[in-house]
Amino acid sequence: MEKRISSIILASLICLSTLCAQEFSDGKIRLYLWALRDSYPEYTEEKPYQQAKDHLVSLSEFLLNGMTYGWDFTYTPSDKLRGVKEYFECTPRRSFDDDRKNIEFDSVYVRDDKIFCWVNFNRTPQMEIYYKQMSNIKNPHVLGSGKGKVSKGFSGVEEAALLAIKDGVREYYRKIIKNKPKEISGTILIRKIPAIYIDSGHYVVELDFFLQTSKIKEYSQF
Repeated sequence: MEKRISSIILASLICLSTLCAQEFSDGKIRLYLWALRDSYPEYTEEKPYQQAKDHLVSLSEFLLNGMTYGWDFTYTPSDKLRGVKEYFECTPRRSFDDDRKNIEFDSVYVRDDKIFCWVNFNRTPQMEIYYKQMSNIKNPHVLGSGKGKVSKGFSGVEEAALLAIKDGVREYYRKIIKNKPKEISGTILIRKIPAIYIDSGHYVVELDFFLQTSKIKEYSQF
């Protein structure tokens, strides 16, 4: 129990200590990421930490996409009276394939059962303009938290992040909309370095993001 709590505290401190490392004034993003070796049964001595390295590459591209281009979402609140189930879809606004060549990894090291590294990325002028547009006072800052199984590797982190977006979107609109709408669509852009840690066999991802509403569809009848 003490070991698990210590791991959570350590991961949280790492995330908190690097919040200021994301620089927007000069267009630079600097992330401190880690991956577990033991969550990958495919690990072999011939390719030590290869799966963990692949995890870090996928995670960096995933987070950087959310910090530069963002995601579009569609959300339908559950409505028992109408027999409507909750629905949430979140998709990247743009592929990150052409930008991955600009990602730099440095200070890679192994400690215990983890591999750590710094990730550096320079925003393009267009990315900087988009960030400033999304940081408009009209777009609220929203917080959300989600979980995904550690056994899923990177997919578990991805699942946790998307659930964090849904959590933030759902709670925000619950506070400002009295009657449940039929559908809400919009865009989010991660505004701060995410907190990622492990709790009870799950990755926990906490996101702070800008939320821009595109359209709110109301039901024609009550």
